[in-house]
Amino acid sequence: MKKLKLVGILVAVVLIGGVISISFINNNIAYKVEKELCETPLPEKTELIESISRAGKLTGNGNGMQYFGAILIQSELSLKELDDYYSDHRSNEWEYLVEI
Repeated sequence: MKKLKLVGILVAVVLIGGVISISFINNNIAYKVEKELCETPLPEKTELIESISRAGKLTGNGNGMQYFGAILIQSELSLKELDDYYSDHRSNEWEYLVEI
């Protein structure tokens, strides 16, 4: 009976530890995305205002964890000029996710 109780406690600890570790892993991935965005060179006449990263249940039907990183920039450039500048960085967005 004591062995069964011990096994039950160990299973509970492993399950709870797994859930908690997933949260830490997703937070770490979100932070890496934010850091990568902050390290991306800014175009001329542009400054970084703020950066943020989040992980957790963001949207959807509850079938997974999501994470994101974002930067807020202020620029004298037009939206078209910014779009042209960042088009090269967008071309490999899925490759980056595979590397993580």
